[in-house]
Amino acid sequence: MYFGSVYGKLGRVAVVTPFGGDGIIQDLYRYLHPDIQVSEVQVPLGSVTKEGLREMSEKVADSLTLYPKIRQVDMAHFNCTTGSLVGGPGYDRKMCDDIVRASGAKKGSTTSTAVLEALSVLGSKHISIVTPTADDINEMEKNFFEAAGYDVLSVAGYKTADPRNPMLIPLIEPEEIYHFAAAHTDPDADTLLISCCGLNIMEIIDQLENRLGIPVINSNQCTLWAIGKYFGAHGSEAKRLGTLFTK
Repeated sequence: MYFGSVYGKLGRVAVVTPFGGDGIIQDLYRYLHPDIQVSEVQVPLGSVTKEGLREMSEKVADSLTLYPKIRQVDMAHFNCTTGSLVGGPGYDRKMCDDIVRASGAKKGSTTSTAVLEALSVLGSKHISIVTPTADDINEMEKNFFEAAGYDVLSVAGYKTADPRNPMLIPLIEPEEIYHFAAAHTDPDADTLLISCCGLNIMEIIDQLENRLGIPVINSNQCTLWAIGKYFGAHGSEAKRLGTLFTK
């Protein structure tokens, strides 16, 4: 008689997402190794403004405090790019420390931390950034990556009907981002970063790399890569997610 297998043989990760960011959870189950158990925590994001992002990021640590009391996790990750860099250079590392203290996890991570690690592994120097956010948020993100030593050649924001409304971002069709990103990548860029965890665009990474001839990374892809790297295994489907997973 077969009773099935115990989930989480490789370990458990708690993933904090802005409320409504359900796409990343689906992607985690699709692309992570099946023996990595995922626990989701959602925090509210009222508006995609500096104030709204800061208010959300300050709730992340508190959202994780039940884990050491109820069931331990090995890793805890905050899945929001701009929310984890809104405090400027080094803010992501501070968040990682706060996440470890609150969750009791061995490893704390954020999306902007994962993106920086991915850029380093890829040997990137000159990058283009595409987002679905307003110009002031894009400028904040540009400053963060420039402070980390990267030459940001261009930043372009695909605008929804209301760029401050986070609930509109997951509704953007992947095809729209594909064409927008292709048209707004600087020809001298060695890497394209499509930034925002609300975008559901995993299927266009490979296609964009083939079209542009450079590595393409996005926020959720970097999250998946960082989590799998920590636990020592990626899912079999992850090989479809571009150069980052084959480097």
